[in-house]
Amino acid sequence: MALVLALTGGWSTGCAVTGATDGREPAPPRETRSSGGPAPDACLDTADATRESIDGTPLWARFCPGPEGRTAPAEVPSDALTTHVEDLAVLTELVERDLPAPARCGRFHGRTYRVQFGYAGGGVTTVVGHTDPDCAGQVPTSGAWVGGPDALGVYGTLMAAFGRQYADQFGDATSGLPLVCPENQRRPDSVDVDGPSASFDTGYLLGRRAPMVMPLPAVRGILCTWPRGAEDDEPSIRDLPVEEAERARIGLHAIAGGVVDCAGSPDQTYTAVVEDRTGTRRAVTIIDSECSTTIRSDRGYGLGFAWLDR
Repeated sequence: MALVLALTGGWSTGCAVTGATDGREPAPPRETRSSGGPAPDACLDTADATRESIDGTPLWARFCPGPEGRTAPAEVPSDALTTHVEDLAVLTELVERDLPAPARCGRFHGRTYRVQFGYAGGGVTTVVGHTDPDCAGQVPTSGAWVGGPDALGVYGTLMAAFGRQYADQFGDATSGLPLVCPENQRRPDSVDVDGPSASFDTGYLLGRRAPMVMPLPAVRGILCTWPRGAEDDEPSIRDLPVEEAERARIGLHAIAGGVVDCAGSPDQTYTAVVEDRTGTRRAVTIIDSECSTTIRSDRGYGLGFAWLDR
């Protein structure tokens, strides 16, 4: 397999994000030190986020728009997480580990994240890492590794909590129409539907303000499957459990850019179609026969999709 367009950003097999900024992404806005009250309007400067542990329940969490280092920042919310922060401390969703991320993490060129947690007393902890659910994050000030649930990881746990917070602002407005597969797998956007949540403008993409492709949690979904060479035939369809539909929704925001030139394989093609409580629908296609080339609803391309049980 030969890469014909390099993936943006660098990589660390331990999934920590380190190194000097490369100038391609804007630095996070500077903010004064937190006093333990409401979440600050922006991420703190690194020098002010000196807490070395995630012990305790945070008062707020905030994704930072441009992680330090040679990175490709994932699509993240631009608001602070305040009303569902308690979810992060339940059932050991985020725990410090003695060991680094699984070895398999080092094989992926996923997007990266930087998140800060604010605690009573004004302490702020930074966690950085890669979005792949198998990757552990790391606290730069202490070197401690931070893990999340197997199906979500750190990034997915936070994205799910943010989605639940945003969903509280909307009522149910689903159309009731069945979910359908795209006729052309390379045009997953052909099945898109804009519900009320489509006008919600939270989000950063590659460090710059941009609406998220799907900020609210998925409440249902389907998986369409085409065997290799049968892309013009009717696909097989299975309903996705809510948890799997939500993982696919989260994965839409973590697709790493890239194009490959590789030999074809007999692997299948999949499209996941997911919908939120307001009827907004988005889709992502994974062409496993082309080195897991991934196409999402806005026609953004990438490689690999670790968020769906195929």
